[in-house]
Amino acid sequence: MTSELAFGKEVTVKVFAVDKYGRTIGEVILPGGKNLNQQLVGAGMCWWYRQYAPKDTGLKQLEAKAREARRGLWVDPNPIPPWKWRKLPRG
Repeated sequence: MTSELAFGKEVTVKVFAVDKYGRTIGEVILPGGKNLNQQLVGAGMCWWYRQYAPKDTGLKQLEAKAREARRGLWVDPNPIPPWKWRKLPRG
């Protein structure tokens, strides 16, 4: 989905911060003004990462609708967020 929306296109990145690992925290605005972050959360392709966008009620609503509609990762009744998955013991 991300490739369809952004690959080979000129996008705008609104940078909000850089995290402790040097990763850029921000929004990707697609040609035509659509927000890639919102598109992905609304399609159930990713989580709303509350740590970096705690006040983003738009993302909160989009995730809730995706969960309710069982879109994307919400097809799984108990998806594991990446921040929890990384902490699981490996065998």
